[in-house]
Amino acid sequence: MIKFPPKRIMAAFDLSDVSRAAWRHAEALAARCGAELEAVYCEPWQPGPEMMPPPALSPGRVRAQRARIRALIGAGPKITILQGDPAARVLSLAARRRPDLIVVGTHGRKGFMRAMLGSTSEAIVRGAPVPVLVARGPSRPVRSILAPVNFTSYSEYGFSYAAAAAAVLGARLTALHVDEDPAWSGNSSFRLSRFIHRLPAPVLRTARPRTVSAAGDPVREILKAKRGHDWIVLVAHEKSLIKDAFFGTTLERVLRSSSIPLLSVPVPGRVPFALRAAGARSLTLT
Repeated sequence: MIKFPPKRIMAAFDLSDVSRAAWRHAEALAARCGAELEAVYCEPWQPGPEMMPPPALSPGRVRAQRARIRALIGAGPKITILQGDPAARVLSLAARRRPDLIVVGTHGRKGFMRAMLGSTSEAIVRGAPVPVLVARGPSRPVRSILAPVNFTSYSEYGFSYAAAAAAVLGARLTALHVDEDPAWSGNSSFRLSRFIHRLPAPVLRTARPRTVSAAGDPVREILKAKRGHDWIVLVAHEKSLIKDAFFGTTLERVLRSSSIPLLSVPVPGRVPFALRAAGARSLTLT
């Protein structure tokens, strides 16, 4: 079921400049959609002696962090304080509360730094049971949305979600199909038009969808096509755990290089591997 506009938005907040910028995206979207907004802060565990987990945060530490966050985001939004691995704790909380959308920032680590430290935003995208907006750059009105499609059932779901977002936000929608092997792809323009014609009439009127085709590597062509757009919308799904562990999915590879926000939409009914494997439980401190 497509839930756009979102009515409950959870934003990961770690006091960094990146998360402050992501918060501004979340704030603007919540204001536009009339959504309830929650800031989720996770205090990373610093291993103690013999690599044992440290004791829980003291009440004083919780009050101090809450005050720091409140000073930055204002008096209105709810604040939840967690402790542990940030991605695992945010995912566990989202699995229990089921917000309509998660908003995260990204530090844009690449190469050795990403391999050593990992990417919290990628881990959340990979494991989230709900859509995730990975925010980049300053918050600005969303006037144009790029929705890459590959003619699979899950791709059409992602396109429908992008269309709903475009209609609500008053943005123009562009459907992009990249032919990796044009000789065997068939008539992509006709197939794109079928996606569009299945959209509800009110969405068609508001989003004014158009189609674009390209040939070559999907990641490279999506990144080329993003110019002039404010969001990219892609579906989060699992293909090959071994292959994706080394190279990443198309979504993750686009995310690492995109200079604009990316909205990740999970396949309906999907139980992310990260949640199946971890079975993580969150620690909520009030």
